[in-house]
Amino acid sequence: MKRQLPAYPLWIIDPMFSVWTPEEKLNAGDTMFWTNKKRPAYGLVRYNGKTYSFMGALWGTEPLSQESVSVTAYSTDYVFSCAEFTLKVSFVSPLTPDDYEILSCPVCYTEYELLPKAKLATDFSVAIVLDQSFCYDEPARIIGGVFPMDGYETAYFSRMRNLVMSHANDCVEPDWGDTYIAGEEAWFIPTSSLQKYVDEGVTEYKHNGDARHYIMAVNRSRKGYFMTAFDDKIAIFYFGEWLKTYFFKDGRTVLDALNFSREKHDEILGKLAAFDKKFKKDCDAVGKDYYLLACAAYRQSIGAHKLVENAKGEILFLSKECNSNGCIGTADVSYPSIPLYLLYNPELVNGMLRGIFDFARMPVWKFDFAPHDVGTYPYCCGQVYGMNWSRDKYNCGNTAGWGDGAYTHPMIYMRPASCDAYDVKFQMPVEECGNMIIMTAASCVASGDFSIAEKNFDLLEKWVVYLEKFGLKPENQLCTDDFAGHLANNVNLAIKAIVGIESFGLIAEKTGRGDAEKYYKLAAEYAAKMREMTGEGIMPLAYGQEGTFSLKYNMLFDKLFGFDLFCDEVCEKEVDYYIEKSNTYGVPLDTRENYTKSDWILWCAGLTSDKKKAEKLYAPVVKYLAESPTHVAFSDWYNTQNGRCEHFFNRTVQGGILVPLLRQSGKMKVR
Repeated sequence: MKRQLPAYPLWIIDPMFSVWTPEEKLNAGDTMFWTNKKRPAYGLVRYNGKTYSFMGALWGTEPLSQESVSVTAYSTDYVFSCAEFTLKVSFVSPLTPDDYEILSCPVCYTEYELLPKAKLATDFSVAIVLDQSFCYDEPARIIGGVFPMDGYETAYFSRMRNLVMSHANDCVEPDWGDTYIAGEEAWFIPTSSLQKYVDEGVTEYKHNGDARHYIMAVNRSRKGYFMTAFDDKIAIFYFGEWLKTYFFKDGRTVLDALNFSREKHDEILGKLAAFDKKFKKDCDAVGKDYYLLACAAYRQSIGAHKLVENAKGEILFLSKECNSNGCIGTADVSYPSIPLYLLYNPELVNGMLRGIFDFARMPVWKFDFAPHDVGTYPYCCGQVYGMNWSRDKYNCGNTAGWGDGAYTHPMIYMRPASCDAYDVKFQMPVEECGNMIIMTAASCVASGDFSIAEKNFDLLEKWVVYLEKFGLKPENQLCTDDFAGHLANNVNLAIKAIVGIESFGLIAEKTGRGDAEKYYKLAAEYAAKMREMTGEGIMPLAYGQEGTFSLKYNMLFDKLFGFDLFCDEVCEKEVDYYIEKSNTYGVPLDTRENYTKSDWILWCAGLTSDKKKAEKLYAPVVKYLAESPTHVAFSDWYNTQNGRCEHFFNRTVQGGILVPLLRQSGKMKVR
């Protein structure tokens, strides 16, 4: 059985509940959260006096033989067998970008069907078991119980001291919220009761002082499903507002969510199947193995966001910058992710933009360029990137030490303008101005609605003036690829500025505000000057650095919009060079190192109209998925020679993998 992914998604709800397996064989080891911390879940079949395992390695069980695993847009599907039966199991996460109710309903399905090879045994049941470690970041005492529902039962457990919104950091699980498992029967049990089910197939309520507890759902139907749910209580702190998950915003509870998912089960699965059928057809038109690549990105990108609604009734679709720094609503993380959302629901892109627009109007943000983020997930408390940690009495910082354990930031957004909260050296001025203008233009074009640009025109105009002053020859500063360090005269960053300027011209034209012709003309002039400074060959990493290269992914929206300031000849020449420079697992990000960013490789695949060239660019990324020795969620930053993850996994940026589909759709064309 050929490996397809470094880790497989199972139950994906949001950044606080995301369960994966690092194993090629699902029953070969423990499941984990996206953070790579073990969070054991077990799938069991009791049949003719024996207990088999299909998920997790549980004592006293016999592992079923795994025959296959495959992924779709919404599910990870397995087939298992033994001498007596075949078992089909699908882990389904209904993350539908065009239906907010389904998208935000915090319930996943585990579908199964058992096919006996002879008469169905009378001693038969299927069970899903969750270990108590689902309840906390660090071990703590837990409580649990069972609710009788209409035609089914659901068990739950949570930390005894439910510390709602108690911390914000990167690779942490919450110490709050309740986890649920639902089936025909449900149980909150200790280790001894779980052992009795494994040994005898007996389920019973018994508490005898065991230290470890589980929740378990048991079905006795040959075909059926389980539901796994997470109730986060409070989802997001948004500049003084405590926001619930969108599904809960009008007073509904997690029991309502379970009932909704049960009542709408067939309808939801039908909707997912119809989407996936078209998704596969569209992906197959892109090229070989692209469907697998797109499926690897799809649930991960959506599931690393949170959907909420603010007091003004506006959608907020807030990302967590997973395995990076934990920031929430990061502009230069939203930027690479937007191709997926431009395709299927541009309003979600607006939901990414609103936080940055709102924070940029607060007194503490004194700059004439755009912010980087709005806090650390799940706290929108003001930008935390590049803060001034001078340790004076106005900037005391985190007394425990930056990055030590789980913490929450002070309310940065409340600080007055007289407070020097940020170190300018560690900002991304050109990067974020370009990101915000391009994303706004792209969202408006994709939806046909320019109202968000109209509402925030003053900020966009301020930011384009910054690009006009500093964009053509960027000073020594960071870009989104900040791990590569500061760089002056960054050509790819200058391209972003030029595309940002032309994007503002588009906004000015469509809103009837500002001088559209001025910015169209300026963008064309800057593009011409750039070509004079870089010459007619491959554009270098930075002006004057002959013999260097970098992925010029920032040309993409110039190509998609149809302005073609960077003409086909330039784009094709760049793509040809990238193919020439590609290593085993992809083309390096630039000349300096052998690492790459998989999202940017796919952005570059969108620069060419030649499908065979595009396939040559993305094929090594597919190979990386199958061969990486680092078994984590789809990493976007890895070594192109050995396939090892450098850092960054489970990040929303993989929405950029869908660039070829966005180009193929033609929906971004304005010229």
